[in-house]
Amino acid sequence: MNKTILSLSVSAMFSLNAHADILISEYIEGSAFNKAIEIANTGDQPVTLAGYELAKSANGNSEWGNRLSLAGITIAAGDVYVLAHRDANADILSKANMTDTNVINFNGDDPVALLLNGNVHDIIGVMGDQNFAKDVTLIRQNLTASAVYNESDWEVKAKDNSDGLGSLASSDGGKPVTIIESTIMVLQGNSWSSPYTDPENEKYISDETFLIEGIVTAIQANALGNDLPQGFFIQDEQGDNDVTTSDGIYVSGFITGLSIGDRVAVTGKVEEDYGWTKIQPTNVDVIGHGTIPVTNVRTDSNDVDFDFSLERHEGMLVNIDQHADMYVARTYGFDYGPFRNNMVIAKSGLNLHPNQLNIPASTAAQAQIDDNEDRRIIVETMVKAPNGVPLWYPTFGQDNGTGTTDDYIRNGDLVNGLEGVLGYSYGDFRLYISNQADAQTFIHSNPRLSRPDVSGEGLRIATFNVLNYFNSPFDGDANPTGTNRGATTYAEFQLQGDKIAAAIVAMDADIIGLMEIENNGFGDSSAVAHLVDKVNALLPENEQYTFVTSPDNAGFIGSDAIANQVIYKPSMVTLDTYRVIKMPEQHAGQTGNENGDNYQRDAITPTFKVNGTEELVTVSVNHFKSKGSTCWEDVAIQNGEDVGLQGSCEHLRVSAAQHLGNEMALIAGNKLIIGDLNAYGQEDPLLVLTTMPENHSVMPARMTYIGDEPMAGSNPNAISDSFGFVNVISEQHPAAYSYIYNDTVGTLDYILVDSTTASKVVDANVWNINASESKLFEYSSKYTGDLTKYSDLFRSSDHEPAIVILDVLGDADLPTPPSGTDDATSDDDEKWYGGSTGLLSFGLLTGFALFRRFARQSV
Repeated sequence: MNKTILSLSVSAMFSLNAHADILISEYIEGSAFNKAIEIANTGDQPVTLAGYELAKSANGNSEWGNRLSLAGITIAAGDVYVLAHRDANADILSKANMTDTNVINFNGDDPVALLLNGNVHDIIGVMGDQNFAKDVTLIRQNLTASAVYNESDWEVKAKDNSDGLGSLASSDGGKPVTIIESTIMVLQGNSWSSPYTDPENEKYISDETFLIEGIVTAIQANALGNDLPQGFFIQDEQGDNDVTTSDGIYVSGFITGLSIGDRVAVTGKVEEDYGWTKIQPTNVDVIGHGTIPVTNVRTDSNDVDFDFSLERHEGMLVNIDQHADMYVARTYGFDYGPFRNNMVIAKSGLNLHPNQLNIPASTAAQAQIDDNEDRRIIVETMVKAPNGVPLWYPTFGQDNGTGTTDDYIRNGDLVNGLEGVLGYSYGDFRLYISNQADAQTFIHSNPRLSRPDVSGEGLRIATFNVLNYFNSPFDGDANPTGTNRGATTYAEFQLQGDKIAAAIVAMDADIIGLMEIENNGFGDSSAVAHLVDKVNALLPENEQYTFVTSPDNAGFIGSDAIANQVIYKPSMVTLDTYRVIKMPEQHAGQTGNENGDNYQRDAITPTFKVNGTEELVTVSVNHFKSKGSTCWEDVAIQNGEDVGLQGSCEHLRVSAAQHLGNEMALIAGNKLIIGDLNAYGQEDPLLVLTTMPENHSVMPARMTYIGDEPMAGSNPNAISDSFGFVNVISEQHPAAYSYIYNDTVGTLDYILVDSTTASKVVDANVWNINASESKLFEYSSKYTGDLTKYSDLFRSSDHEPAIVILDVLGDADLPTPPSGTDDATSDDDEKWYGGSTGLLSFGLLTGFALFRRFARQSV
């Protein structure tokens, strides 16, 4: 490494790029309206601020809501321009060039930025309602514009101090700057952070200034959210043949006049920006041109985990081919975190919810969390993607001429040919795509199946959450709440019904429990009647359905807008008993914002007689309390913390499981508990209904009632026993999943049978037609742009249906349903799909090394 002493003043270094010379040099947030911002020109030429705005983000808002144009203002070389509040004190006003009350009306938690052509050029403060500078004066010490706020760049002065306002004070004092000739690889180092920083001791920017060279591989023309500022990626043309160091790095700002393929010389300091190694440039020169081939992402035997494999590729132009062993973990769709469309891929297989196989808050559950974090890459575009078709997959969703599409992406697809540059933000590596994908980019390891992958003769019983099927806005009867949770237009409603009907017909179950269907009675204008009519229009008469009704054929099931319902084929079974099991309510008194009154959906629990036999089958259809609600314990005991990642109201779901188990024990014959239990495989309600581990117990909710009858008081007993129901799908397919939350999979939808009925199970499975598909294919047009919608059965809901076949028909002369699937592939290994086809064997997933990487260093 050569060290060169250049006799250059700071102003001479900046002269090659005028934008680098403009920055915020002083900030005053004093008493009353004593507020001011000083903008400096550190260069040796005057700069006119065309395209610049001063902006404020107020009160935790993530947008730059208050803006002030600086067009027409010229700042002389080495001079400053002061903007003050019009009601500031006399000393501040005497130094002001302009007064303002729109932007210059900030508090200590309102970041202020210089925007250049709408992008953050320089900033003071952090987004998110975080106090960073209340009642202080801050004077810039590091005279380098930065799109990321670094507290160490500023000297703190006392409240209302305006002594230095109006003149540029440089901590460098015009001294010669030592510039060290170096390489990208040296600055990246072979660890989590640059060797010239020390994040553990809060040193995020190097003391040294470096000169490096590289080829521009990608240009970020405009900031993407708050995590990818304007700038560009460069990569060393030769590299150092050291797999432990990255050959690429991100350079913030300075994009004017640059093109991909330019060879550039970059002068600046290296920084760790919340775990992402970057260069803060003071000068960029184009010195030639070159090309960079893509690097295939590969693991190395010395990598502590896959996260470190990615660290070695940070900033580089990379390719994810099939040998990288990366699978789609969340299909392309809207991400409410950064509030944009993206996709998630993961190393070696899908990310498993920590509670699917592990007791909540256990060491094993934490190991699964760490494993998920280590294996994840977010697939992004360098501009905020519009709703609908991914910019990098222009034929996504294109009609194949048969009323559906062959251009789709499913969870579990093996990625083969996504190229882009690798960045890091919000705790995850992000691949910013630079090429275009097509159908060959995704190898469908988890193929679409036109029918459930179950076989054998017997009574077919299914569970199906139909994602808020509401007909009241379209001349249907009203529900008890008068609200609509489903389709907002008639076209959406028609599409929703078409997709659900197609799925029900293909499912060919004899009894189906429905969840999230509007609770608007049993009349001709009810949602269940409307859906059954739609299904029956597609079936011959002897295969048609009817629905379970109350004895008076009227009324609601509970008081919620949605209810559980049952439809069945009269050709196969006859309704013997109509029954509704009322679920526990909580009335615990108000605590904070939680009023203590919490309700659940009642369980419709009919008993059927199998035609031509004496067999009785009771099917209890359930939809336990939502994880997204808030119950008394969440506030009063857990203080809003979700330590076990069970979501909210797990105690009320335990109460539901306890009461349901007790009620089912009173019923004779074959018994099934089906539906959306809002609990993953090893969460508390499931343990109560199935098998409680030895020396383990769970807590029900406080102050619960069944109607007016008390169930549990203020100090309920822990539950250490279980009811012994058998989870028949996990018994036959332990890797099955029915739901995806963010990018983790697990089961929320179940078919549980009593121990006697378990011996009559012929086959059982989940049918991956919904959760595995992109949400863009749902009936709703929200966030989907102009994407073509199809009336096929794929993404007919957000939950997967599940089905079981029971050997209870005896010698009855009944219609024989079709068995098997036309396009199902055979299986020798269980995969992390709902069914027998997939990518990663259960043994591989559970055996995957669960290392927790060293925490990424952050500011």
